[in-house]
Amino acid sequence: MDKKIVLTYALRILGVLLVLVYFFGHPMLNRMFPGFPISSLNYFFYAGLLCYLIGAVLYYVFNRKTLKKIAKDDEDGL
Repeated sequence: MDKKIVLTYALRILGVLLVLVYFFGHPMLNRMFPGFPISSLNYFFYAGLLCYLIGAVLYYVFNRKTLKKIAKDDEDGL
């Protein structure tokens, strides 16, 4: 697999993990960093969305020709 495609998947996975930290990670972060004031986890959520969207857009840009070829082959088959 191409390194660029692996990068897009890694960005998507990072995005999902950051969103999961937003939803379920507050107690975990309080245990890991007991004195650290974590008042808002919104930054994790927005960073997760941004990472996922960047990964999805890069995947589309890198595979644009392949996606068009697949769509053309599907039209020819019908």
